[in-house]
Amino acid sequence: MTQSDYRVLPAQTNETSKEYAGRLQDMGFEEMFIRKALRYHFDIDTEQLPSFFEDFETARLRHISLIQRLKPQRTKRSMIMKIAKNLGCSDESAELWFERFQEQSEDR
Repeated sequence: MTQSDYRVLPAQTNETSKEYAGRLQDMGFEEMFIRKALRYHFDIDTEQLPSFFEDFETARLRHISLIQRLKPQRTKRSMIMKIAKNLGCSDESAELWFERFQEQSEDR
């Protein structure tokens, strides 16, 4: 997906935050972009976002892919720590997400 400005992608009339996030995910955006859009258009508290995105696997995996592309020489531990920091989740959860990402990458 080409870089876009989340500020010019408002929610549609009566669209919930979940529907909005799903639409952006379907458009090809990754989790951090969608988080910014949600904060801007819905004023969602950042502390709610880690659990909110459990239902948006594609967007989350896109973000992990972006992390890896930006610094491909990261060790597994470094990736897990970066994922945990970016997504606001525990190291254990980040490791599970990283493993899921690796499995998906192997399937391609």
